[in-house]
Amino acid sequence: MTENTKTDSVQQDMFAVLHGQETPLLTRWTYRADDPFAVMMSIARPSGRWIDWLISRDLVDEGLTAPAGIGDVRLTPFTDDEFDVLEVKIGDDEGFASLEFDRDLIERFLDATYEIVAAGAESTVIDVEAEIEKITNSCAG
Repeated sequence: MTENTKTDSVQQDMFAVLHGQETPLLTRWTYRADDPFAVMMSIARPSGRWIDWLISRDLVDEGLTAPAGIGDVRLTPFTDDEFDVLEVKIGDDEGFASLEFDRDLIERFLDATYEIVAAGAESTVIDVEAEIEKITNSCAG
């Protein structure tokens, strides 16, 4: 696990197996206290560009023990002959990609996020006035 020098974020790189492919994909999972309800899963493209998916932290937690999610992000835990796996399906009406992760690595990453902001304490770290100002300024012409 790679932790930033600040105590308000955590980042972990890990490989995922794309369903039907032999070569693993590099992914980067990031959590920041200033966006306490979400984790960012980024997937490295061969071009060097990253594709980002914002996922509810609660959804990841739920998906570690039971199928979870609807729509663009779905998680399913399972065990094969050798590994405990978390399958993350991402996509839309035109198609999904199925990524498989080592469930223990995801659990460790999630535990590190709870050290930054405890489960249930997310709303206590949000600066509501600053968020309203961002929204107001983005709507101003």
